[in-house]
Amino acid sequence: MTSIAEHCCGADRFFDEKTAAKEYRNYLKKGPRKATAKIIRQLSAQDITGKNMVDVGGGIGALQWWFLAQGGRQTTDIDASSGYLAKARDHAVKNGWQDKARFVMGDCTDKYKEVDEAHVITLDKVVCCYPDFKEILTATCNKAKEYVALSYPMDGFIAQAIRNLGALFFMLKGNPFRPYVHPVKEIRSVFAAKGFTRIAHDTSFPWHIETYVRASA
Repeated sequence: MTSIAEHCCGADRFFDEKTAAKEYRNYLKKGPRKATAKIIRQLSAQDITGKNMVDVGGGIGALQWWFLAQGGRQTTDIDASSGYLAKARDHAVKNGWQDKARFVMGDCTDKYKEVDEAHVITLDKVVCCYPDFKEILTATCNKAKEYVALSYPMDGFIAQAIRNLGALFFMLKGNPFRPYVHPVKEIRSVFAAKGFTRIAHDTSFPWHIETYVRASA
């Protein structure tokens, strides 16, 4: 299995400044992507006024900008891509959110130590980029005060076939980054074990989009 350090370096190489710039242009023109928009729709049913959010693998920041525009107090973007973080930071400055948006580069399971607990944690298309889904989800649940919202791939034969093609692509490119398809049942069992209940579910092929709430919240 690829080490987390190698994996993060590979992610930084693949999700580079050029890719970030293209996605940012698409965001300005069309708004958030489908799975991201569905996470927003699910979280819109909750009161986020005055709360803080950690956006893991936040990319160009679509979830963060929605959160702040709707009355969120603070966002923290933890990402392994320097190109995406730079683009997100530029957007925050352009919109006067630089004092409300924090940017941290690295592996979230390590960088969680550097950020406060968050009312909301989002992982949009992140679990599929992480070798050990139990580690990242357990760490996330430990850090989330109230909600965890995420998108992750459907499992099954077709998903695994697509994943294998993706892995071959990165191998041929000499990039240690790999995509992953983890068992849906086991992903959901992590939340149950940590005391979270699913309150929203949707799909946007090939993604599951779900929001969980901590029982004590």
